[in-house]
Amino acid sequence: MSESERLSIVYANDEDVAVRATGDFAVLAPDWQKAAFGTDGAFAPGEPWTLTSATVDFEAAGVKSGHVVSLRKPSSLFKGAGELLAVASASGNKLVLRRIGARAGEGAPPAPAAGASGVEFLIATLWPQIEEASFDLNRRFNIDPKVSGRSPDALYDRRDLRAACVLSVLVQRYAAETRGGEGDFPLKLQTIQSELSEVLARLAIRWNTAGESRATSMFSTRLVR
Repeated sequence: MSESERLSIVYANDEDVAVRATGDFAVLAPDWQKAAFGTDGAFAPGEPWTLTSATVDFEAAGVKSGHVVSLRKPSSLFKGAGELLAVASASGNKLVLRRIGARAGEGAPPAPAAGASGVEFLIATLWPQIEEASFDLNRRFNIDPKVSGRSPDALYDRRDLRAACVLSVLVQRYAAETRGGEGDFPLKLQTIQSELSEVLARLAIRWNTAGESRATSMFSTRLVR
């Protein structure tokens, strides 16, 4: 996909998917779709929400608010499979983190007040799937970034589209990770597929037109080919 073909506005981000997928996000976001990785992460004393790296420029790698970072080591600090946090902001080699779904500074910080070093971090993204799901929703509801009054900027509220986008991504990824009917992924896939069908059936796009709101559902749109 060329840069010009990529949507500039999508309806969800990695954090939205992580909120819905809970502990499955680390499996559903494949390592090969990584935005950044390193083993030299550090938290300075007194800055338990700020992760730095001497070798990774997060901003240059495209990391931004809404990405999800997995902190994996040291195992003395991050137990089991590690800990997931959301990116609040990225600047150069510095990330400000927060709890997923929470405001900045809410909850327990990932590092102790004394700081930490030798932190292994991975930022894997589902952006390709999110972009594809957003494109599909645009086609379903006749949303066109190039048409005035029908672009994502003209939407009154994107929350319903966000839910549909998240569920579409989860359907795609659960289906890809389901192997031989083992584990609970097949059951989760069925549940998510059913929920997505319900969301799409009731989803009505609301548009801003001269300060007023008008609604468009999947059944009132005209397919444009």
